[in-house]
Amino acid sequence: MLKRLFSLLAVSVLALILAVPVLAAEKPIAVSINGSNVAFPAGTPYLSNNSVLVPFRAVFEKLGLNVLWDAKSGTVTGKGNDLTITLKVGSTRATVDSIVKKLTVAPVTKAGTTYVPLRFIAEATGGTAVWNASTRSVVIETPVSKASDEAAITGVIRLANQYYNDKKASAFYGLIDLAEGKAEAIADLEDTFSAYDLKVSIDHLKVLSIDGDEASVYTEETSVRTGGYYLPDQKYTYLYTLTRANGSWRIYDMELQDSSVLLTREQGMAAAPVAQGDEAVIKDLVTKYYQSMNTENADGVLALQTSYGEYEADYKADLQEFFNEYNFSYALNNSNIYYYTSDEAAVYTEVTLKDTESGESYEQTLIFIMYKENGIWKIDDYYNAGAEN
Repeated sequence: MLKRLFSLLAVSVLALILAVPVLAAEKPIAVSINGSNVAFPAGTPYLSNNSVLVPFRAVFEKLGLNVLWDAKSGTVTGKGNDLTITLKVGSTRATVDSIVKKLTVAPVTKAGTTYVPLRFIAEATGGTAVWNASTRSVVIETPVSKASDEAAITGVIRLANQYYNDKKASAFYGLIDLAEGKAEAIADLEDTFSAYDLKVSIDHLKVLSIDGDEASVYTEETSVRTGGYYLPDQKYTYLYTLTRANGSWRIYDMELQDSSVLLTREQGMAAAPVAQGDEAVIKDLVTKYYQSMNTENADGVLALQTSYGEYEADYKADLQEFFNEYNFSYALNNSNIYYYTSDEAAVYTEVTLKDTESGESYEQTLIFIMYKENGIWKIDDYYNAGAEN
């Protein structure tokens, strides 16, 4: 009987032990500033007198402040462009631009790390701090200066330009806000890099607007060929659209506004040495092109060009639409092969276009890029180098 009683008591004690809930360790306090999480390698944020205290250096630097620490006096200072915050260990007095402020809790030093009240720092920089007790997190939002945004936006565009010039396709697209098709875009850019050697310089850059998390930028850029397949040097103007996500700016769109070929008439009319048989064929190709344009023969124009592949039907439709809308006659005044290799040529042409309905005339300068494939010369591309009424 006594043995059974002890057994029952043991069971009851065990049940009592199991019935007591195990207290879980408190979740670490998380801090984010403008959507970016703050790491605290020197210590862990904690609550004291309903205030969150954090290691000062990580927060100050995340807010863009330079940190000064005077170990002898226990004084920490954060300095920005137009802001100076000073706190002292053990003191509930702090200064913001020489104005004394009252703290709810004084900075303290624990295990070699100095902690400061987080809300005070956030508000001193013009921001807000929101404490969420259920998630044990503090969300800080601060007004980002326009100068800071402009510097970040400019940096992204110039870095993208550097990656392009260095032929780093993956790094380039790391700066592009592309929801899908990134692998294909990278592969296409790598193909371009393997075919062309170009150096692009940004001659002028201006941030036109910053509206929340969207910005627009105007650039003037120059592209110079250094090798590879031939392209004429050109000047471009672009309108970039950038978006900000998780505190980082990315290029969302890049719209060409204008382009011009950097080739003078003297350069275009300087004859390149050309193999005798090729010279006649290439010039004849230009002549036939304008003959087909005069007769509004879309099939004839297409037959002179390299294949457009799956887009050939669309290009033919565009040509036919052009012929239906405009009535031009073309008179070829000059043509000169100014660039030539055994399988590549560039032809400078001067043409008079006449609107047969209005009688108005235009002088047009067109550059033809020719390639030889399987022994046959074809027109691959053309560039408008100028038109005058």
